Amino acid sequence: MAVKKYNNDLKFVKSEWSGNHLNDKGLYSNIYGDDIKTLSEVMRWVRSAKPWAKIKKTQQTPLSFQTIKDIKDKRTNAVIPLGHASFIVDMNGKRLVIDPVVAPNRFLKRYTKVPFDIPALDNIDYLLLSHNHRDHIDKNSVKQLARLNPEAVILTGLEIGKILKGWGVNNQVQEAGWYQQYRTAETLSIDYLPSQHWSRRWLTDTNKHLWGSFMLQDLVSGKTIYFASDSGYGNHFKDIGNDYKIDMAMIGVGAYEPQWFMRPAHTGPSDAINAFNDLKAKRWMPMHYGTFDLSDEPIFYPEQVLREQYPDMVPNIVWMEIGKRIAF
Repeated sequence: MAVKKYNNDLKFVKSEWSGNHLNDKGLYSNIYGDDIKTLSEVMRWVRSAKPWAKIKKTQQTPLSFQTIKDIKDKRTNAVIPLGHASFIVDMNGKRLVIDPVVAPNRFLKRYTKVPFDIPALDNIDYLLLSHNHRDHIDKNSVKQLARLNPEAVILTGLEIGKILKGWGVNNQVQEAGWYQQYRTAETLSIDYLPSQHWSRRWLTDTNKHLWGSFMLQDLVSGKTIYFASDSGYGNHFKDIGNDYKIDMAMIGVGAYEPQWFMRPAHTGPSDAINAFNDLKAKRWMPMHYGTFDLSDEPIFYPEQVLREQYPDMVPNIVWMEIGKRIAF
């Protein structure tokens, strides 16, 4: 009998969905198939030619920067990019922080500044953690923000709570399976949805923790934001686009070269455009570039490709500007 997992305390938002399937090894898997790279494939990438190596020695981020003004103010509906895939989302007087990687990290060189002092971010209502990769769930960032915001509720995927508990995080944690809705303020609706990805923090925990994306809905204004998290291109985007009316989608465009290695888990510019079209969103914000160097292409390259090769898409794009309040 197939084993499926979900949170008994949370409701499903898709009638035909009954939980996340575990494979014969008891691990989480993608809806439309997995493509987990082997150690030999990792070594093949490490040893392969690096066509941008010289350019990357002097690379600079294309992202504009400003310090967040009036960071305590969360009254106005806005998205505030923090770099990479980290965001503040102020929605109906509630402050959501998504995948914050904002504390000093010796393993991730940051090419942009953090647009605020961490002690100032002490009015978080919900901390959303999409999946267990270090460029999305950062131990030092989570611990500091949790300590500053002891009443903040952490919303994440199945099995991730035990990691947070091991770090000494005592906040309330809600773990969801795909197509489950968190318990939040009456003015908000936050659903945990599929992505095509994987998870690993150490060598022995591959796919033991669920990964996913978030749908954020303001039930007063009707505005909807989709955070795609990390994902390769797949049919789940069409599924989600058929289930929701999306005003703005945040979709990754970086960490996609070499494509033979990265494409199953990360959308590049062309795949991100396909995802945007499948989602049928009104606008989209390219993310997951310009802050950390995680792959072969330079950190400025995804934006350059979008501007030069896909000019017809530019009117639909809301560019990340770090620290800027972007109204929605």
